[in-house]
Amino acid sequence: MRTLLLLGLLFAVASLFGACKGEAPGPFQIANAPLSQAKAHLERVPLPAGFTFPNGIAHADDGTLFVGSIASGRVLRRAPGGAWSTLFPGSEEIFAVTSLRLDAPRGLLWGTSPDVMGLLRPDGSMGRRAPRLFSLDARTGAVRRIVLLPEGAMPNDIAIAPDGGLYLTDSARASVLYLRPGGEQWETYVSDARFKAEGAGMASVGPAGIARSPDGRALAINTYGPGRLFLVRAGAAGAAPTVNEVPLPRRLENPDGMRFAPDGRLLVLEGATASGDGRVVRIDVLGAAAGPRAIEVLASGLESPVNLTVEANGRVWVTEARLRDRLLQGAAAKVPGAFWVTSMVVGK
Repeated sequence: MRTLLLLGLLFAVASLFGACKGEAPGPFQIANAPLSQAKAHLERVPLPAGFTFPNGIAHADDGTLFVGSIASGRVLRRAPGGAWSTLFPGSEEIFAVTSLRLDAPRGLLWGTSPDVMGLLRPDGSMGRRAPRLFSLDARTGAVRRIVLLPEGAMPNDIAIAPDGGLYLTDSARASVLYLRPGGEQWETYVSDARFKAEGAGMASVGPAGIARSPDGRALAINTYGPGRLFLVRAGAAGAAPTVNEVPLPRRLENPDGMRFAPDGRLLVLEGATASGDGRVVRIDVLGAAAGPRAIEVLASGLESPVNLTVEANGRVWVTEARLRDRLLQGAAAKVPGAFWVTSMVVGK
């Protein structure tokens, strides 16, 4: 069960992992396309040769992009309109990148590094390195911090508070962890029975995407296997956070990365491992309307979208991992020959 859960997480952690409807994966990509009421046009920016299985993605205010590889721990940087360069080459300490978030005031690029590529070995064995959180100097790529996760945890996605505190989804233990600014000890911010995921394969993956609301009063959390969406709000002084499920007309199909758009609506990636039809959807989770919240499809046909970042001007960048064959067949599956990124601009 443990192996299945982690295998599921890989799919979740990489909404970008997977091929369409059983087809062999093609190049990895991030696409740039505007979001509107009509399905968005996707613009693709190729990643350098040799950079495989992208997942984590973040941006700076000037439009600089950062993209991390789940296979090697390598982190790329690209100035607007420029060429890709290597910010960090990967190392024995940072061997995978499943999420990236920029703490601009402190100049830190935070990421998660679980040893999940072992799941792709022919015998299905896991790597032996403990999962960890790391930070890099966003300018030089120098390693600033490495914080190990509690035993049994599986780090997935990150949200950063204004004071530098970190919230992290734990896909294995149905919880959200919190790390105080400068701290070394993880705290359980919230754990809820509704976060649990049961079943085989992808159905066993719990909390995946996390996004902090524009006013900072709520965290949106999704569960990859069950396809549920929640809002978590801090309780009164000394009280536990409150957890409320967002009513939806249907379950989300393997939701993963999430971010709030400039207009306050939530953008969610659906990895869609069963249908192969990866999507970017928009949901008004903070509105006052009663009843199920509409799920608006902004883009479809993506190959396992896993992570995204949203600029202030509404431009959205998405990573597609295309790992389905690898996950199903193990190391015997052919690695795609190219990888890329995609973009769009959020409209009304």
